[in-house]
Amino acid sequence: MLKFLEILTIIIFIVFLVMAFIAFLRKGNSVYKNDKLQQNPMEGKKVKFVLDDKDNENADGKKGHLQVIGESNYKQTFYGKYVKRFLDIILSFFGLVILAPVYLTLCLAIIIDDPGPVFFTQKRVGKNKRYFKLHKFRSMKMCTPHDVPTHMLENPEQYITKVGKFIRAHSLDELPQIWDIFIGNMSFIGPRPGLWNQDVLISERDKYGANDIKPGLTGWAQINGRDEIKLIKKAQYDGEYAKNISFRFDLKCFFLTIKKVFHDDSIVEGSLKKKQIKVLFLANHFITLYSFRKELIKKLIDENYEVYLSLPDDDQNKYFEDLGCKIIITEIDRRGINPFKDLKLLRFYKRIMNLIKPDIIFSYTIKPNIYGTIASNKKFRQVCNITGTGATFLKNNIIAKICKVLYKNSIKKCYKIFFQNTGDKDFFIENKLVSNNYDMLPGSGCNLDEYRFVDMPDDKILRFIFIGRVMHLKGIDEFLESAKRIKEKYSNVEFIIAGWNEEEKYKSIIKEYESKNIVKYIGFRKDIKEWITKCHCTILPSHGGEGIPNVLLESAAIGRVCIGSKINGTKDVISDGKTGYLFDVSNVDDLVEKIEKFIHLTTKERIQMGIAGRKKIEKEFDRNIVIKKYMDEIKKIENFKNEEE
Repeated sequence: MLKFLEILTIIIFIVFLVMAFIAFLRKGNSVYKNDKLQQNPMEGKKVKFVLDDKDNENADGKKGHLQVIGESNYKQTFYGKYVKRFLDIILSFFGLVILAPVYLTLCLAIIIDDPGPVFFTQKRVGKNKRYFKLHKFRSMKMCTPHDVPTHMLENPEQYITKVGKFIRAHSLDELPQIWDIFIGNMSFIGPRPGLWNQDVLISERDKYGANDIKPGLTGWAQINGRDEIKLIKKAQYDGEYAKNISFRFDLKCFFLTIKKVFHDDSIVEGSLKKKQIKVLFLANHFITLYSFRKELIKKLIDENYEVYLSLPDDDQNKYFEDLGCKIIITEIDRRGINPFKDLKLLRFYKRIMNLIKPDIIFSYTIKPNIYGTIASNKKFRQVCNITGTGATFLKNNIIAKICKVLYKNSIKKCYKIFFQNTGDKDFFIENKLVSNNYDMLPGSGCNLDEYRFVDMPDDKILRFIFIGRVMHLKGIDEFLESAKRIKEKYSNVEFIIAGWNEEEKYKSIIKEYESKNIVKYIGFRKDIKEWITKCHCTILPSHGGEGIPNVLLESAAIGRVCIGSKINGTKDVISDGKTGYLFDVSNVDDLVEKIEKFIHLTTKERIQMGIAGRKKIEKEFDRNIVIKKYMDEIKKIENFKNEEE
């Protein structure tokens, strides 16, 4: 018997040494020692939470951030520093050994119930706000969003596995944290480690010194209510423990925890947060969402809506990923008429809608509008934005007829249609492409903070700028010819072209005009705002299909006079003779006449016309008007869902 005990003791000692060596090797990785980007810049600092609507909502459901207010000066007691750590090492070691059969059983049950990893890790806040990797048995399905607290999920019950429900009810999912205790990141008794982005909880615990000690497998707050108590009260309980750490208090917590394991109805999954509304955007290009809808998308993210973006692959999509959007890479031929590609897009839309089950869908441009609505088929609420018809209906050809049929059999049945100009609205009504499910928007609106009023340039050179794709439909021929005629009569003028060269033939034409010093071609510019500011007048000689031209909104907002053709959308923006001039479509003579009118204005008259344009944009085309319209639609859906529940 003695021999057996000696052998057993030796085996246990060897196992202990092996585990201690593994723990030593793993310690650095467990606290992000070699990954500075994952470390907490506020480690060892005292902090407070500052409310700020400009910040994203954190894991506690508040908008704001932590602010350093001092250094931590907590002094550990002899029990807390030495005795408690010794007990943690011994108890965790024997706990891991004795519970090995339980671990094995739970591992098998988890794999059988929902195949995948048995454990999962989360970044949590440890002693002195040091980040560490916490381990748990996986109780959620593999499709569950990672690093999100259960109360932040929509309908969390749908993500919990059958085994997960059992192990959560009895706190068995926490057993792998015995290893976190052995390695030294946790203790058996202490405040439960918060998520790294639970800023309110972290700041509240700082008030009571609860962040100065190691987090625990169980704690005083867990025993007194767990998830059902309010966050501030939870921090107070944790502070009470931190202030009164002792062997006696730890024993009390230990035995009360055992009682809780066998009966605990205080886990209130999802009770701290309203269910998230899922919003799906269908678009054909990153730039259309970034330039005209980024404020709406940011607002949705800030208000904790779940946002999905269906977009073609683009390196710039990372901008929206960083905001918190989920990107769905979508193959879409923006201008092609290949029916096989379009059918593929339609099937793809159906698949992602059935997978995501969005509460509302926002779509832009022809293909996302038509094929998105066919895919949603009244099963999902879709809001289509008619951003302009492009060249589709400028000619009465076979393509126009097909598009009319597609529109009539798609968006007519959708939940809501937004028109950007009265001309497009009247066309759709006249051709019976819509029923009564429509409303008006002031285009995509203009961000008045981004496009601020700037005084007219005071130099003697009058600059005119064309901004858009270089193609026949955009009126580049009229712009070039008018520039040629004006340059022959006036020496104090300059004509600038900004935009992609969409049609090959214009490359040589523009090069020739440049060589004769008639125009200056600057290509596509990310700093277009600065170029508008340098100019006195923006010219848009488009033949039609524009929606509300954003280039006119932005130019007028900056205080620049606009000259445009008499097309739908442009006529909504330009007040003829007050904020700019309108000319007959494709009429070079009329365009030249309007440019000369502008040239003959006095400096004061140009300034007054620019100011009038700015005031019009402020009154009628503020982007906040557009955002409010969209948010109103979402609120209706949200209220409807709440009533259903």
